Amino acid sequence: MRQSLQILLAAGALLIAGLLAGCGTQRSAAPAAPQFAVAPDALVGKWGLASYRSEQDRARTETAARGACSNPYVIGKGSSGGVIMHLADQATPQEVFLKTASDGAVYIGPQGQAGDPRDRRFIAYDPGSFTVQWVDPDAAKRYGTMLYVRCGAAKS
Repeated sequence: MRQSLQILLAAGALLIAGLLAGCGTQRSAAPAAPQFAVAPDALVGKWGLASYRSEQDRARTETAARGACSNPYVIGKGSSGGVIMHLADQATPQEVFLKTASDGAVYIGPQGQAGDPRDRRFIAYDPGSFTVQWVDPDAAKRYGTMLYVRCGAAKS
């Protein structure tokens, strides 16, 4: 009986050791950064702007953004190769720049490293719309995911 108990305990210890070893080698895959190119000139123009906090609200938010074209958010061309936009909690717009991180993620914000807390990260982009989220968690919570829809004809 004692020998059976020792075998059972040894087998259990091996099983637990195997499970723990597996935990160290299995990693959950982080979502890949969206791969797309964004040119500063493609952002210049008039945009309807709206935000959402839940992905299920995206379609409703697109409609709201189109409706906001009656009072569009204007993105101007910067003097140093960027575009003129507001930063979180800033009343005066300033020149911001497109930046690409080593993982391919695209950001827009003040000059410096991609992923700066003052940056917005592109979630989606096409010539007629783009979606960004603030890197700073507090700003992201306050402003939500921001959806811009081009007003009028697409820029060529």
